[in-house]
This record gives sequence, C-alpha cells and structure tokens, in this order.
Amino acid sequence: MKRFSRLLALLLCAAMLFTLLTACGGGSDTSGDADTGADKDTFTIALDSDIVKLDPAFAYDFTTNPVVNQITQGLLTFDENNELQPMLASSWEQVDDVTYVYQIRDDVTFSDGSAMTMDDVLYSLERTRNPDTASYLGWMFDNVASIEQTGDWELTVTLSQPDATWQYVPGTTACHIISKAHAEEVGDKLGTPEGGLVGTGPYKYVSWQNGTSVELTRNENYWGDDAGYFDNLTFKIITEDTTRVTALQTGDVDCTVAPPESMLDVLKSDENLTLTASPGFGVTFLAFNTQKAPFDDANVRNAIYSAIDLDTIYETLINDAGEPSTALPNSTALFGSEPEAWNDYLANAPQHTYDVENAKALLAEAGYADGFECAITISDNSLRNTIALAIQEQLAEIGITVTINKVSTDEHTAYQFGEILDADGLRDYDMIMAGWEADYPDPSGNLQPLCQGGNSSNAADYNNEEVTSLINQQAQLSDPAERNALMFQALDIITAETPYIYLYYPVKNIAMNSAYEGVTMNASWIWNIHFQDVHPVAQ
Repeated sequence: MKRFSRLLALLLCAAMLFTLLTACGGGSDTSGDADTGADKDTFTIALDSDIVKLDPAFAYDFTTNPVVNQITQGLLTFDENNELQPMLASSWEQVDDVTYVYQIRDDVTFSDGSAMTMDDVLYSLERTRNPDTASYLGWMFDNVASIEQTGDWELTVTLSQPDATWQYVPGTTACHIISKAHAEEVGDKLGTPEGGLVGTGPYKYVSWQNGTSVELTRNENYWGDDAGYFDNLTFKIITEDTTRVTALQTGDVDCTVAPPESMLDVLKSDENLTLTASPGFGVTFLAFNTQKAPFDDANVRNAIYSAIDLDTIYETLINDAGEPSTALPNSTALFGSEPEAWNDYLANAPQHTYDVENAKALLAEAGYADGFECAITISDNSLRNTIALAIQEQLAEIGITVTINKVSTDEHTAYQFGEILDADGLRDYDMIMAGWEADYPDPSGNLQPLCQGGNSSNAADYNNEEVTSLINQQAQLSDPAERNALMFQALDIITAETPYIYLYYPVKNIAMNSAYEGVTMNASWIWNIHFQDVHPVAQ
C-alpha cells in the first residue's frame, strides 16, 4: 500500500480552498464587465511577478516578455504552428551553411513617428551581441562572425561555424529592434521606468510602477494594418496565486498569463472564464548536484529515481497542468521534422519503474544503506511545493531525510543558473526543482542547455565529455537524421546516469474573461504572445 498520508491531507485542504473560492462568487461580477466589454478602452493582464526590464535584450522570462513583445518586434516571428514568418524582415534566405540574408522592410516606423532605418537594425543586433550589454540573450550570437548591411535594405549574418539553431534566433527577442536615437538619448536609463523603450510594436510605453503595474497605450504611428482594439493595456503585478485568480474571477483583471498550475480546476469550473491550453516546449525537473556528494554517484541518483512514485504524483497532483514525463528531457512537441524516429527511440528507451526495494539496494551499493540527509531547493510555487512534499515523504521510505528549502523566485533563478556557490565553489544546493523551456522548436532545445557541460543553465552541473562532444557535433549539422543519431547516443548515456528526474512537461495555459477572445496560446508563446488582436466576443 502506498503511504501518502501527508499528501492526502494537503490535497483535502486544497480541495476546501478551491470550493471556497468557487463559492465566494467566482465570476459573479464578471457578467457586468462582459456587458460593457465593447465600451472598455483598457484590457488588463495579471502577471505573477514584476518585469526585469523594458528592454528586449533582457526579455527572457514569462513576465517580461508579455510586456516587451507589445512594444518591440523582431526580424521574424513564430506563428501559431511554431513556424517562422516574416515580421520586420519581409523575407530571408539561408545561402549556405554559415550565411543568412534578410530583406528588411523599408516602411516601418517607431512609436515616436521616426522611420526605422538599417542603422537601427544593426545597432539593435550588435547591442544584444555585445558582451558589455550583458544581455540575457547574448549567447544566441556566440557563433556569429559578422552582421553586415549588404544592400540598401539587406542584412547578412555570417556564422563562424554551422549552427542548426541560428535559423530561429531572429524570431526571438534577441533580434527585436529598438530606436537607436532613443537608446542613445536616455543612455543607462534605457529600460527603466524613467527611460522607457521605443519600438515598432502596436503599443507604446507609458509608465512602470515597480512591483505594481506597467501601462501601455496604442501606438498611433503603428506601421502595420491594425494596432489593436483596445486603447490601453495595463499589466498588474499580482504575486499571490489565489489573489491573482480572484482578481480574474471578479473582473479586476481580464486575463492572466500562465495561471497557477495548482488552481486550473478552479479556472476550468468558472463559466465566466475561458482557459486555453497548448502543449509546451518545457520540462519541470528535479536536478541533482552531480558535483557534490552523495549526488556525484549515479547509483544514488538512480536510487532516488526508483524511490519516487512518478505515476501517483502525476495522477494526484499534476493532471491538467502538464503531460506525463518520459526518459527524455522534452515532450513530443520538440520531436522536430522526424517525429517517427523520436517516437521509435522513445518506445525503446528505459521506462521509469517505482521500486523501493531496488532503491534500497542501489543506496547500499553506493555505501548509504542507512540513508542520509539532504535538501531540495524550490521556488515559491504551490504545485512544486506540493510535489516536493510528496518526494520528501517517499524518500523517507529509503532512509533519506529531505528538507525543503523554499526561496524567492529571484533567489531560485540565481541558484538554478549557478550564481550562488558554496565555500568550495560548487552550486549551493543538493537538489533543485526547476524548469526549462526550449527557446526554439528544435529537438536539441532542452537537451543542449540542460546537459551540455559548462552551461550555466545546466542545473545538474552535469559534465560528461562524451555527451558534450555529441551535443556539440549535432549542433553543427544540418541533416536532421544525422543530428538525431548523435542526440540519441547522448541520451543513451544521460538516461543511464540520471542527472535529472523529469517530473512532467508543463502545458501552456492562458485564462481570460469569456467576454473576450483573440489571444493565441502555443508552445512559442514567450516570443509571440500578443494582445493587439484581443477584442470583445461578438454578441
């Protein structure tokens, strides 16, 4: 019989909370809001934390991007099928393995009415590429040898070596274009509440009150066909999950991006709300600090893997929040152009087996028959906290005493990227529960950042030279079959050594007042979520 006493008690409490929220009126006030939806001039979106900066060079998270994406635009964009489409570049061509040519539009204006020039394009890309900028996306230019203007409105990017993923970079905020004149005028204040941001998007910056809200208004100088139905966009920062959901139910906000996973049932049951879901490119995982004893021993890692009942955790806790995990660091959404090959590999990959006795035997073989004490570092996320409690209880059965170290979102990010070290210069955690979202719709999208040695995003600090070599080799190939063959070899090694336990693949959700429609949610949403098409539902 499975021992889940503490978890069941927690679930009962959660159920009572959900019932209370629904009983407290749910969406009772939103009907009035819906009646006046056509008369509203402001659409309000709830965010779960403040933005990092009003600057595409630092727009690399799930709260900053929904704001910046309304103000600036990239050379390309991803459509609802995660395929690249023109944006500020009208067309593009890969000339050879290292040369990409982009035809830039000559009819684009910034929100201040000035014309976008090739100087703005070159300035923006070189600024993000420049190490002095310290852009969060600067690494995307690591293989770029030069960025040059090769015609009146032609841009040529030459790589230092073939890079299978460069093709996607122009669709990210790494290649969003800003006004050079404005950037130089405000200097170090660019991206701050005082300096703001000037871009080519359908909305323009008005104000940012740190920790409270960001205000945008329609760009009257927008170069495209339609700058949006609503005159204004307001982004409210509401950090507490229940408060954010209640604000949506009562009509205080019209939409919430990435609603709390633990409250999806509440949102689904409210007839005044629409919950839209899409498969994602992400994975939520438990990473072992593979450079720190006892987690430097694969037997210990595999023992913990065997001792965790992933099926029960999924069925009891996760459900609609994600898809069940496999031996891969990604879901089928990242299977790329050869899904049959990936499905065949997955069918033959080792499957997880919950086996407490095997876990005890592996621990004994590693010299830890009596178990040991350790900690899991997590962010202030209700679902992850609940999963951590389940893991804590399950590992106690094999003698491992787990302390849960809950930290703020900012601290958690610093831990995950190796910015907080112990006295020995090692990452300062035993295990960390975190997530990763592939930047591109490519099979290497999670494999490379999570398992390539030396990457700050490698939360397990996993460093297998053969794996790193295989990952590096595949990145320089263009043939999908050849790339897959190398990735499969790398995955064979990774699966045996278990630097990560993949818990589930999060589903991307957006919750909105049913009086409105027009937001597209898909796996590429961090790059292409836009609110210019939001409008009241026709009556």
